[in-house]
Amino acid sequence: MMDAGQQETRQAHQRASVKWLLAKAFNNNVPDNIREPFYTDHDNQERLKPQIVVEMGNATLYCQTLSNIYSDPNYQSLNHWSILQTLSRKGVPVAESPEMPLTETVLIQTNPLRINAHMSVIQSLMTLYAKEITSGERIANAVARITGTNGQTLPHDQPFDQLLLLWISHACTSLKKRIAREVELGATDENGVRMQVPNIPAVHDYQSLCDGVCLALFISYYCPKALPWTLVRINYLPAVEDSIHNVSLVSNFCQKHLPYNVFHMNPEDVTYMRNSMKLNLVVLLADLFLLFEIHPAKCVCYPGMDAPGKLLKNIYYSIQFAIFSAIPTFYGIFFFCLFAHQLMSARL
Repeated sequence: MMDAGQQETRQAHQRASVKWLLAKAFNNNVPDNIREPFYTDHDNQERLKPQIVVEMGNATLYCQTLSNIYSDPNYQSLNHWSILQTLSRKGVPVAESPEMPLTETVLIQTNPLRINAHMSVIQSLMTLYAKEITSGERIANAVARITGTNGQTLPHDQPFDQLLLLWISHACTSLKKRIAREVELGATDENGVRMQVPNIPAVHDYQSLCDGVCLALFISYYCPKALPWTLVRINYLPAVEDSIHNVSLVSNFCQKHLPYNVFHMNPEDVTYMRNSMKLNLVVLLADLFLLFEIHPAKCVCYPGMDAPGKLLKNIYYSIQFAIFSAIPTFYGIFFFCLFAHQLMSARL
């Protein structure tokens, strides 16, 4: 029997995981009627909405997710057993417990839905997604650009979730150096007070992200205008309200400045994060890596990259310059032709 805290954690994990599944199944455009996948029944219990129960029971959501991850429509017609085999071949076999082996019979049940069995499938899909986003040399290339090195110092043999932490750590370190340069140049806050270089904590594990400091600061590295680092509350021993404030900055940023929302948790879920929520945080970072490094969102503006709109402005000015530069040439040709015409007319 679970206590209230365990029950709350389990529900938070299920809620965030199902939201992630819906986002990927519908290619980040979830229908309004299932954007909130759970409802509260007359016994004050959270229940999955019937449409979602049906589409988990017939594997539709899993097929759509795989199809969108790989941009391959051939995944659209798989059954549960084929999906389990696919995940196993991809290196992320679905974990099953002795009490409930994962079979087609278990997964097609909808009355009641075997939610624990389906959560195992969803977790494997989340792991697969994060691995695919961070595969190859992507993180190494990102770190090399951030640090200005060739990336050889990055331990390639580490698992993808640890490489994501290294990426965040290097981004925060680079941000601190940028702030230090600004302080040396006499940067002041909105009240005219000279700024101080913040003491940014180290990123050791996913638990160290729970106060929201490094989560918010690494976003500020990539999107300094959308999320200024001065909004982040950085304290040696952050209070709970400070942590929730910082994680809320991250949540609000994802909702307002990204092309689609990738923050599927509540701020409190991160602040009070237990081990069961780690994978939800991992896929959040994978989504941010996609939108910061692979397909940069409009708000992304890191050092060495044109600011949002700057490239278009430069193109506009270049065209404008070319037009005005061409005007003297145009008039020169025009008057030359006019003079030649008059000369020929005079000769005739």
